[in-house]
Amino acid sequence: MIIPNENKVFEYFEEIIKIPRGSGNEKEISDYIANFARERNLEAVQDSENNVIVKKNAFPEYEDKAPVILQGHIDMVCVKKSGIDHDFLKDPIKAVVNGDFISADGTSLGADDGIGVAYMLALLDSEDIPHPPLECVFTADEEVGMGGAKSLDMSGLNGRRLINIDSENEGVFCVSCAGGVRVNLTIPLEWDAEKPSDFKGFDIKITGLLGGHSGSDIHLQRASAIKLMGRILNRISGETEIRIADISGGSADNAIAAFAQAEIFVNKDYHLEETLNQLKKEFNREYKSAGESIYLSMEEARPERILTTDASERIIKALVLIPYGVNTVSLEMENLVESSCNPGVVSMDGKEFLIKCAVRSSTDIRKRVQAENIKILASLVGGRTWEQGDYPSWEYNPDSRLMDFVPKLYEKMFGKNAKIESIHAGLECGVFAGKIPGIDMISFGPGLFEVHSVNERLSISSAERMWDFLKEILKNID
Repeated sequence: MIIPNENKVFEYFEEIIKIPRGSGNEKEISDYIANFARERNLEAVQDSENNVIVKKNAFPEYEDKAPVILQGHIDMVCVKKSGIDHDFLKDPIKAVVNGDFISADGTSLGADDGIGVAYMLALLDSEDIPHPPLECVFTADEEVGMGGAKSLDMSGLNGRRLINIDSENEGVFCVSCAGGVRVNLTIPLEWDAEKPSDFKGFDIKITGLLGGHSGSDIHLQRASAIKLMGRILNRISGETEIRIADISGGSADNAIAAFAQAEIFVNKDYHLEETLNQLKKEFNREYKSAGESIYLSMEEARPERILTTDASERIIKALVLIPYGVNTVSLEMENLVESSCNPGVVSMDGKEFLIKCAVRSSTDIRKRVQAENIKILASLVGGRTWEQGDYPSWEYNPDSRLMDFVPKLYEKMFGKNAKIESIHAGLECGVFAGKIPGIDMISFGPGLFEVHSVNERLSISSAERMWDFLKEILKNID
């Protein structure tokens, strides 16, 4: 094993990260879980969307207890460092252990939510862990709008208590979360028949940014490479004529963009390097407090074709005006981001320029307001929007028995204060609440850091503690 630990959880975690499982590519991990269950004579239902439900009978003397649903998602956000040769459709994640932390070699780790999946597999494989009847739910496509949970037939679930194992801060217990929707803005491309003879081509790159989770990290005010690229192109356009040949950036709409690239044409006498050096100083001064180290580079390029002046201007306006960051904060819960927008991916396919945005909000009204604002922006730049992956928020339940029991058990076991919170990230609990009236839910997990980024890492000691904690919950839940 790469991970030096005899705990079954880490054995299964290592197996999981060997299986490519980016959102939309979950058939192999889904089959693995279904076969795992059948090999152990456990009841397993696998649907066409790659969701899997596995049921396990109660431990002796726990037969009279009500069943408990355990839930996590099988997909991961796929992010890699610029220049890393890794194909997320077929290559396994390479784990790296450094002291107490497991990370990956140049890519995201997928501990979100691979560790939750590993916990459930270890429970299903166990013969000596006391527990009530278990219904382990492995959902697909959580990271791109919770499509798996939304399509899941939950009529066969008997549990009315659900433990979601998809949170990232040990000792912090989530009891509500934001809803969200993916909003895609597209602008039709118009190509020029000829390249201006007095223009020169350049390839501009932005690298070195921290990136991060577009929900749980959005309040940290980290730089977005996509927004910085918009500012660069806008600065150039204010000083000389600019034509765009290509733009790309970001890796997932729910990850803060850590890199961006643009191929442009400018007048051959324009001092581009001087402008980029000035902007690099401005960016690093602006984002110093956020811990960013921003790098801008340029080299000569020879694009085969360029956009018209009008198309280039409309794209630059969209990049400058597309909202990024916190929009509103809650007036009811302290330090809770209420609504935000993250333009996580930009690309061009020859026909359209695309910006993929993740819109989040604790209220449906402000979710719709943000989506409508992007729609209006699209109309102003000659584009359009379309939406996907709309999912509901999970509302706070002051009468939750799990909220009363689980944090107190943590404090008793570890002598540490537990924290109850609502989060700005999305969890599938909102979908379950809509399909199973009256369900009682709580979410927790081990210490995960900088998820949805190449710096994602899992604390080994925290994962061990939360494994012991999960077993104690199942042993003592009434």
